[in-house]
Amino acid sequence: MRMNEKIKQTISLISDKLAQLQDPYWLIGSSALVLAGIQLEAIDDVDLLTSNRDADWLKQQWVTKKLNDYLPANADKFLSNFGRYKWGELMVEVMGELKVYQNGEWVPLKIENWEEIEIEGLKLKIPTLLEQYRIFKLFGRDKDLKKANLIIEQTKYSTI
Repeated sequence: MRMNEKIKQTISLISDKLAQLQDPYWLIGSSALVLAGIQLEAIDDVDLLTSNRDADWLKQQWVTKKLNDYLPANADKFLSNFGRYKWGELMVEVMGELKVYQNGEWVPLKIENWEEIEIEGLKLKIPTLLEQYRIFKLFGRDKDLKKANLIIEQTKYSTI
């Protein structure tokens, strides 16, 4: 199964709860990159950036799907109302009000430019490719910088 099909399958499994979220939310990370047309070898999860309120609500709704023993890599660089859940072939990671540690302070991740896509009748927001580039650079880990470079390699944005 192709990557974008795995993402769409996972979204279809959680779409009923996503439709009930009260605040704006975005798909970010590798899944958003694939849905925007960037080719990746593999992805492990669908990342959801939500409000704290919606992250708390999803935790209640998905309690039986939660992976309790998981700690995200580089936990010292990121702060959020976090949960990781098993849905089909992919994990779903919820990050309520994600903050990134930069220059000695916690900076909230704000998505400034996005586009809407539709999966299973649900309108989902993903950052534009230029916004994804900015986010990956902000995250700054090796794997994020590689994804930022893929945006340059696979698009018209060769002069970012």
